[in-house]
Amino acid sequence: MTQIKIKLEFERGGILYGFLNPEKAPKTVEEVVKVLPISIEAVQSRWCGRGISWGIKTNSLPPKENSTGIVSKFDITYWRPWDQNEKTPESKSFESLAFYYGAEKPSYHDGALSLSVIGRISYEQEELMEEIGERIWLQGSERVRCSLA
Repeated sequence: MTQIKIKLEFERGGILYGFLNPEKAPKTVEEVVKVLPISIEAVQSRWCGRGISWGIKTNSLPPKENSTGIVSKFDITYWRPWDQNEKTPESKSFESLAFYYGAEKPSYHDGALSLSVIGRISYEQEELMEEIGERIWLQGSERVRCSLA
């Protein structure tokens, strides 16, 4: 299988490119690709560290694949509460995608999170990725359009 190139276009400027890797999480990547393109609000994932996340709604909930409790800088992840079938009251969506601009051990108020790593942001975009991450953290949420590139 080959990697699938995606594009993240941010409302206040900047386009990041990344790759989804079907070999690492085939069912998850398949479900994510089916619902692209999407345009949605991206937020700082403060409880998870240096990460930017946005909601997504797949057609069928993918299983936990390539799961980890520690993410690396550049990782693109998929998350949902694996033991639930509906969103929690405080969350805007039941499923989410995220990218990390720093290595982290993601957690939430009820403990560590388990995320499926499904891809990576292109390494040569490190500076722009950090700039967008810091901007959303300091200035607040902004719209992102996630599409195939």
